[in-house]
Amino acid sequence: MDIKEEIRKLIQLQELDSQIYSLTNRKDVEIPAEIDRLKKNVEEKKSTLTTFEEKIKKLYTERKDKELDLATKEENIRKAQSQLYQLKTNKEYKAKLLEIESLKADVSKIEDSVIRFLEELDKADKELKEIKNKFSEEEKVFKEKESKLIEEQKKLEIEIKSLQEKKARLSCDVNKNVLAVYEKLIRTRGGIAIVPVEDENCGACHIRVTAQKINEIKMYKELILCEACVRILWIKEDFE
Repeated sequence: MDIKEEIRKLIQLQELDSQIYSLTNRKDVEIPAEIDRLKKNVEEKKSTLTTFEEKIKKLYTERKDKELDLATKEENIRKAQSQLYQLKTNKEYKAKLLEIESLKADVSKIEDSVIRFLEELDKADKELKEIKNKFSEEEKVFKEKESKLIEEQKKLEIEIKSLQEKKARLSCDVNKNVLAVYEKLIRTRGGIAIVPVEDENCGACHIRVTAQKINEIKMYKELILCEACVRILWIKEDFE
């Protein structure tokens, strides 16, 4: 078995695995997180809109109550005025006039309150319209971005599948024992199974590789692993 040739294949496999990992992370982690962030932003805006709608609904209810109170007071004034002609004493007449004046004062206050409500409602209605228009635009932008991200996920799925098929073909040419070591390390070493020695240090954990160990690597009689992080080591210069 030509160990150097097997390592060359493993280097290619690692490149494929790195691409697969990066694309898979984008598809399964980054894009869903981005969609979730965009969705939460829209939901917050929708919550603001709903709260404002409830506020306006409450204002309309209060306005209705005020108008109902106003109508009741005005009806009481009409009744009191009609009773004036039925009173027999001057004292009763004056008391009824005071009652009517008090009712009219109440009516005046309620009318002022209704006017303020109408002004506040008019302002709130305009603000609600602006909020709705803004929300509608933001929801449209969200849907467009979401659609693009979902489309990107589909393209990534195709690209990942292509890389996996390429990896499968290349794996068929790798010695089974060597491949078994590589696959185990890929699973247990954070997706990095084989690394070059750089300036006499392991390219992954940066622990110094002894001169004896470097000589053993350069002999390419067997796979040499880093004594610290247990990854397959190779010398860059030997593959350039």
